[in-house]
Amino acid sequence: MTRLFPLLLVLAALQPGTTDEGFSLAPVRQDAHPDVLTIAADLEHQTIAAGEPRPGVVAWDRLPDFIGTEVAHTVYLPPGWTPGRSYPVVVEYLGNTARVRDLRAIGYPLCAKAEMIWVVLPFVAAGRTADTPTWWGDVDATVEYAKQAVPAVCARWGGDPKRVVLAGSSRGAIACNYIGLHDDEIATLWQAMIIVSHYDDMHIPWGMSPEEQRRAPERVKRLGRVPQLIVGEQTVLPQPGGDTSLRDRIERDRLTTFAAAKQALGLKPMLEVEKTRRFLREHHPDGNYTFIDLPWVNHESAAFLRDTPERETMRRWLETVVSERSQP
Repeated sequence: MTRLFPLLLVLAALQPGTTDEGFSLAPVRQDAHPDVLTIAADLEHQTIAAGEPRPGVVAWDRLPDFIGTEVAHTVYLPPGWTPGRSYPVVVEYLGNTARVRDLRAIGYPLCAKAEMIWVVLPFVAAGRTADTPTWWGDVDATVEYAKQAVPAVCARWGGDPKRVVLAGSSRGAIACNYIGLHDDEIATLWQAMIIVSHYDDMHIPWGMSPEEQRRAPERVKRLGRVPQLIVGEQTVLPQPGGDTSLRDRIERDRLTTFAAAKQALGLKPMLEVEKTRRFLREHHPDGNYTFIDLPWVNHESAAFLRDTPERETMRRWLETVVSERSQP
């Protein structure tokens, strides 16, 4: 029913446990610092270079229908990119407050050391002349943009249509199902998904209409057996609007391990608090899920600019899943 990649065992030498919903889950590192930003970054968020995409940089790319507007996507070609070769593609949607140009992303940290193409797609705003930094804009236009952009990137830059992975954190995480499984056609684009910090699980509206919120079970059924890596940080009830208050308490009380912070703050996994796993058990129990409960409270994508065992596990999951899909 579920699949726990052996890679998850790098998180601890212990055997994986089981969630209340019956899903396999690797144990959380008790000795990890609960504020991961205390670790020095070994990567930086990317910036957009002038000119067309070329190896080792991020550059703008545009669909013909949007020339003359601000609506565009970015393409990162790996440093060793060579014409004529075929590459896996990580396609990403960004979190709230970010437009494409901001590139506050998880995709680059996950594929920076691999030969993969990384693409950031826009949420097309109403009016279709710009991308929106908050929630969904014109959903139909955003869905249609992805349907055109992903095949175009594969055709022009050597992306392998059989190895396209959709990723996102926060709003981008919700978008993996909300946009990525919005209809049967767009659902066929993805061979795997990496979903970090939230899920389209119907527990709150996430900027959707009530009708769209209620359709989450319909969307998740389009997933079939496409693998999802579902990742969430630690939080509290009631949930804060961000991680600032928790980080302040960790610093003030000098909490230096996850175990200490869990006891002092009453931390619980986001995937448990938001009932994501219960939603999946009720509406698509036969999906191919791998779960990671992170040992920190950080919500922002900057968490993945740090060298942690969890980031390494996510990288190896990504490398494994695209390798499996390269086989005949």
